[in-house]
Amino acid sequence: MAAAHTSTAQTNVSFDAGEYLIRTLTAADASDRWAVWMADPEVRHSLNVAPRRMTRVEIANYIKTFDQRSSLLWGIFAKRTGAHIGFFTVQADYARSQGLVNLLVGEPEYRNHGVLSAIRRQFAEYFFDTLGLRTMMATALARNEIIVNTLLKAGWTINQTLKQNVVDHATGAKLDLCLLSLSRKAWRARNKPKDRPV
Repeated sequence: MAAAHTSTAQTNVSFDAGEYLIRTLTAADASDRWAVWMADPEVRHSLNVAPRRMTRVEIANYIKTFDQRSSLLWGIFAKRTGAHIGFFTVQADYARSQGLVNLLVGEPEYRNHGVLSAIRRQFAEYFFDTLGLRTMMATALARNEIIVNTLLKAGWTINQTLKQNVVDHATGAKLDLCLLSLSRKAWRARNKPKDRPV
């Protein structure tokens, strides 16, 4: 039955998330601003990536690697200005009915200002109801306490913390990695209307 959900993934996704719009990204969305995000020291620290300045062409090629069915890339746009401020990736495994989610808020003025909290309901509804997946998964460095605590407050569970699992690109130190998940059942129990079955 899980395999049937592959037909629900759409190559062009667009949905309203209050102050934000989430939609499928195309190569035309590659920008110099996006390139600046990836060179930002705060982003590099958060993602633990080596220093590198990407070009617009490299970003366009990166976007093209997503088939928008099992490998999804969605942009986050501020509706007031139309500015592209970040993106989601989802690696969907329909056979196991689960998906690995990553999020980056690239624009500095939007970081740590509640973007994830503002869009998580609409994103989760699409993930669980439209894609039909049962489990949302994520990884986060244990040092990223803001992200980890935000997820825990939203009902996520830390399934495991892998001690000294990742090498810090900046210092060479070994970092702890948290493996987190949110089930469709847990999400609906926290967010469903009272007359909707879990």
